[in-house]
Amino acid sequence: MEEPGNSKNIVTQYDDALLLEQIGYKQELKRSFSLLTMAGWCFGVTSFWTAIGGSLVDTMNAGGPIALVWGWVIVCAFSLMVALSLAELTSAYPVAGGQYSWVLILSRGTKWGRGLSYATAFVQLAGLFSLGSTALYQFGSFTCGMAVLNSDGETWRPTNWQVVLVCWAICFVCLLINIFMNKMLHHIGNFGLWWTIGGFVVCTVTILAVSKHKQDASFVFTAYTNNSGWNDNGMAALFLLNAAFAMCCYDAACHMGEEMDNASRDTARAVVLSVVIGFFTGFAFILALLFCLQDFDAVANTVTGVPLLEIFYQATNNSKAGATCLTVIVVVCQVLASNGMITEGSRSLYAFARDDAFPYQISKYIGTVNSKYDVPIYALIICALFQCAFIAIYFGSSTAFFTVMSIGTVGLYVSYLVPILVVMFRRKHKAVGYYNLGKWGHWVNAPAALYLIYCSVCFFFPTTLPITGDNMNYTPVAFAICAILGLLSWFLGGRHTYATQTESVIIEGVGNEPVVEIVEQKN
Repeated sequence: MEEPGNSKNIVTQYDDALLLEQIGYKQELKRSFSLLTMAGWCFGVTSFWTAIGGSLVDTMNAGGPIALVWGWVIVCAFSLMVALSLAELTSAYPVAGGQYSWVLILSRGTKWGRGLSYATAFVQLAGLFSLGSTALYQFGSFTCGMAVLNSDGETWRPTNWQVVLVCWAICFVCLLINIFMNKMLHHIGNFGLWWTIGGFVVCTVTILAVSKHKQDASFVFTAYTNNSGWNDNGMAALFLLNAAFAMCCYDAACHMGEEMDNASRDTARAVVLSVVIGFFTGFAFILALLFCLQDFDAVANTVTGVPLLEIFYQATNNSKAGATCLTVIVVVCQVLASNGMITEGSRSLYAFARDDAFPYQISKYIGTVNSKYDVPIYALIICALFQCAFIAIYFGSSTAFFTVMSIGTVGLYVSYLVPILVVMFRRKHKAVGYYNLGKWGHWVNAPAALYLIYCSVCFFFPTTLPITGDNMNYTPVAFAICAILGLLSWFLGGRHTYATQTESVIIEGVGNEPVVEIVEQKN
């Protein structure tokens, strides 16, 4: 990406508050994040190397090691294109709304802009709330899995409601942290960076060093299995889905732009760094898992219900203490992810309400920042309630809840896709941020959009055949419900109030140049 040129004696600085005012919003949230703390916070949210463990069995059944290794490489290559596209937009418009706000700004003056932005926001929020509940589920299942491992799986096995209660408990803790410890979030981000990367090093090195039996390289890099029920042509079409599920949510920094210093520069850097660091840590962890995998049937059918825990157990030569210690590292990463997802989701909801998105004066409360704690308390509470509601689906059906994971990925991927498509056709209307793709814009945007379209469509297909009640993919149904709720909110009042004041400011106030200040560089 191109940066503004700096001579030897001057530097270019961006006035974040002035830029925010120019876009149409006043500064309400406190700016406390630096690039380092935001990178740590983002990597705590994404934690790609731990997310891989969540889809391990599905990937091994639908492609095998070749899908894990090379699928991850392909997905990360295209995800970098997406990240560069998002980075350019968040650099120009570092606002908490992220994707839906960019659609609104870029489509200013059109008849379709407000409606498309509103739809993007609903899909975006559905994705964030769903993936937030997924992070909670992983914490609950891993915690219960450790209890099962240390009780031999005979004296106790968790029921669905026990897993849900554990998830609700950590959600409540994260909510309290976000409300009463907001001033500590950047410190949590700093801790998250070192814990997540340090945990990756410890887990990877430990299983490679301790495991006595290793798979050969031909198994790791070339072995292919297909137990999905699809023929090989169908399997090829779905080859990337599990890797795409793990490589998601790298828009996290985009929703924290109003809480960062040098937001026009550093939000973009944080987005790209998330994918780059995620690729290297994820790739190394995949190789370590595959080399140390000993009994896949035991992993797929483990009594703990957590395949990654079983791999740790095998790799540490059936040491319960060793497997538990490594899993505790992962569980702390999941706490960081759960905490970050509530923060990210609440900022998006707050921004949407700030634009008068909801009828019956609801926006007045959700879009308010508490003056004492400097956080949107109502948005935080509603975000937590939605995550708890989604996780409650696990009470009745684990299959139905796993659909929530898919809707989360599809929701975010569609929310990435829409602003990328809009900027492709309205690039001349985009302000020039600190980072700008310039002449390379379409060459980056086009493959990013094609990749997102491919993944979004494929996530609607069943992952196994023949289709039964136990493996049915309910993502189309869930997506339709989100669409219906969005339409109801729009016609019940949103269409009359949404972004009417902000849009007029955007049309009149934002040109094609960023807000910059040239100052002398100190020697």
